[in-house]
Amino acid sequence: MKYLHIMRNDKFINPFIDFINKNFSKEKNTFFIIDGLETIKVVNEKNVEWYISKGRKLKGILKKIVLFLQLPILYIKLFNYCRKCEKIYLHGLFDPRITTFLYIFRFFLKKSYWIMWGGDLYSYNDRKKKSFFYKIEDYVKGNMKGYISYIKGEFKLAQEYFKAKGKFYSSFTYPSNLYKKNEIGREKKEELWIQIGNSADPSNNHFEILEKLSKFKDMNIKLFCILSYGGNEEYNKKVIDKGIEVFNDKFYPVLDFMKFDEYMKFLFLLDIAIFAHNRQQGFGNITSLLSMKKTVYIKETVTTYETLKDMGIQIKSFDKFVDLEKLDNNVLENNRKIIEESFSKEKLVEQWKNIFEN
Repeated sequence: MKYLHIMRNDKFINPFIDFINKNFSKEKNTFFIIDGLETIKVVNEKNVEWYISKGRKLKGILKKIVLFLQLPILYIKLFNYCRKCEKIYLHGLFDPRITTFLYIFRFFLKKSYWIMWGGDLYSYNDRKKKSFFYKIEDYVKGNMKGYISYIKGEFKLAQEYFKAKGKFYSSFTYPSNLYKKNEIGREKKEELWIQIGNSADPSNNHFEILEKLSKFKDMNIKLFCILSYGGNEEYNKKVIDKGIEVFNDKFYPVLDFMKFDEYMKFLFLLDIAIFAHNRQQGFGNITSLLSMKKTVYIKETVTTYETLKDMGIQIKSFDKFVDLEKLDNNVLENNRKIIEESFSKEKLVEQWKNIFEN
């Protein structure tokens, strides 16, 4: 083992493991997956271990006690993996157990690389009161060997928030962000199909989107609201109730989790996608939609907006929302070409080769 990947199970982890194993040495890469989605089974490979904590579905103080009692087991596994490898890749840094581990055994930071997912960076803005853990988090996130993201603005924020001193590596990281070729025919439809957000997480600001769209409720539209991933039942119900209240039968909540291929086919049928995140989120959704020649709305304050603009891609500003029209087909085709060139499999292989070797 040369490279250790520490991550939680998510919908794009299996494709990533498959990508690395097919394009790089299996013997050199080990994947240690800690908790995450149990509804998605981790790929069965010799270089993959999935550690599932007992009692993680409990609540309150009981959950904390049960997880705390298991720390020695988790830390022994982590220590053994970390000491044997040359480089450690942290795919998202949300878990306080991992952050604390890296603080205790801080000599591992000299070979650690933080792949920033977004929420693990922007959580800095959610701090409300002083906590000793924040000092731990500041130290760990500020003293990595390297920082990996396709969005340069995120590295600048890491420097601002955590005084990051390491090297920046530009990569779109996961095959879920690859260019998606349209291999299905376009379905003729009379309505304008619109996607709202990319998950049930409240950070999608669904109510803000519904409010802006309310003036178009009499148009011939269908609104598809993705609520099958993240969030909770109480929040989902509020979103659904509001959507039906304003748009009646034009509002379609998507509650069943779709497999990757099925979801891609769904995206191909859309006309417009509207995202109102206040931070970088849903990047894979956005690149997929742009490769399919879809009109995308996002907020100008999000680092993704600046990155896409710098690439020459035209997107619509959610902040200046005045119409509900698709971009000109020539513009959409130019967007597609840029995505095809910038997010190819060859580019991703090249980026990971650079990350591994430098």
